Amino acid sequence: MKNQIHAMPCQSQDEPKRVLIAEDEEPLAETIFYVVEEAGYTPLVALHGRQALELARTWRPALLITDLMLPYMDGAALIAALHADALVTGEAPPATILMTAASRAEARAAGADVMLCKPFHLVDLEALLRRFLGPPASISRL
Repeated sequence: MKNQIHAMPCQSQDEPKRVLIAEDEEPLAETIFYVVEEAGYTPLVALHGRQALELARTWRPALLITDLMLPYMDGAALIAALHADALVTGEAPPATILMTAASRAEARAAGADVMLCKPFHLVDLEALLRRFLGPPASISRL
């Protein structure tokens, strides 16, 4: 399946916050997608690193949840590319959660904001969503 995403303007405060999920294991990607959606945010899945980079550049997510080990471009290279883009555009890169079974030192070296050790509990992912994104748009307007 090929996602067709066109350049979009910056996200308004009333829109659900966007979360890009870069994960090549489809069952895990689907689970994360469901958790993000149920939490009130707008998820999109990329199944490899290059696709994630293209989507991040056009879709402009508030948060990137990425695996370290991805086909075509690993999570560390993806994060580095988004940080390089931010230097050119002057826009902040998305906050980043790096999912990995690797050491914390490897996660820090990748430039992620936080590491989520695999396997992880879904409640830990939910807590990180709230930490980085705050309440969903529909809740924050009450």
